[in-house]
Amino acid sequence: MTKHQQTEADFNASLAERLRTRGTAPMHMNDLPSGPSKSLTDLLSDNQQQDRQPLRDTLPMAASSEEVTWPTRRIPLHLIIDSPYQPRKKYDETELQLLGETLKGRGQDEPITVRTLATGKFELIAGHRRVRAARLVGWSELEARVTTLSDRDACLATLVHNESNVKLSDYERGLAYRTTLKEGYASTQAEVATIFGCTQARVSQCLSLFDLPAPLLELMAKYPELVTYRKARVIKDVLVKHPNAEETIVRAAEVLIDKPQMDQAELRAVLLKPFEAKRVRTKAAAPRTINDKNGESAFRVQVKSRDIVIQVEDGVDVELALQRATAALRELAGTLELPKKEKLIKTSG
Repeated sequence: MTKHQQTEADFNASLAERLRTRGTAPMHMNDLPSGPSKSLTDLLSDNQQQDRQPLRDTLPMAASSEEVTWPTRRIPLHLIIDSPYQPRKKYDETELQLLGETLKGRGQDEPITVRTLATGKFELIAGHRRVRAARLVGWSELEARVTTLSDRDACLATLVHNESNVKLSDYERGLAYRTTLKEGYASTQAEVATIFGCTQARVSQCLSLFDLPAPLLELMAKYPELVTYRKARVIKDVLVKHPNAEETIVRAAEVLIDKPQMDQAELRAVLLKPFEAKRVRTKAAAPRTINDKNGESAFRVQVKSRDIVIQVEDGVDVELALQRATAALRELAGTLELPKKEKLIKTSG
């Protein structure tokens, strides 16, 4: 079980390099952000007072190529609390168990990162999964980098660090990007892409999830992996075709809860199914009863397409009934004049 594809040290170095230069290396999308990029420090300083301590002096997520050290200490787990800015909404219990076994077998490879609070507790910046895994295996404390950050700086630092996790869903990434815009860390999607070291295309795609109907967003808050941006595009297409059927479409989309691996084509078929033209099935005519002179049923007659089915009741002479019915049909046929049918003439080859 590996913790991440990158260690925090590698992540910090690569992030610093991305933010130090103009443009960013492509990650998952196709197009690169365009226009001049800003460093993380520049973006922060646009929204901070001049006398505030720069983020690069306090946290590993520094937009600087200079090496910075932070004090570390062992902190009791009961004093560590989650960050309210953490974009992750779901933790895989099996993965946490495996990570806990890794901690037991190999020890803590790298300190978590926390900030001090006035309450005497420590708020996580990086290491939410490791803290949970440590608790599962009975550890009482962890090694931690300790820094002092304002709420604003802690928010951005937590978002940037945790968004790099490959296991975040499109919805969780979208939450991070939306918060970055809402809190004024960036004013455009291009600036958001610069901060997170991704492309503007990915930012736009993940933010597009929040155009979905409110009931779906409520579901995604409970099931973050419910809708990818590609599946969101399918849902929006169906909503455009059937603008007055939002409730029906949302209800149909709930199939993803039980079938999360469904691809876009399968989802489209499920969403469109309620609007398919339904065949009108004609109900078969009820059988007609022909009674004898005492009012008891002698025959039951039912029409099926162009067939007339006569059920002869017990006690009736079947041969006599057939003769009489045949005679009646002959009499009727004598009064009809049907169009002549073309006869096929066989020729010998």
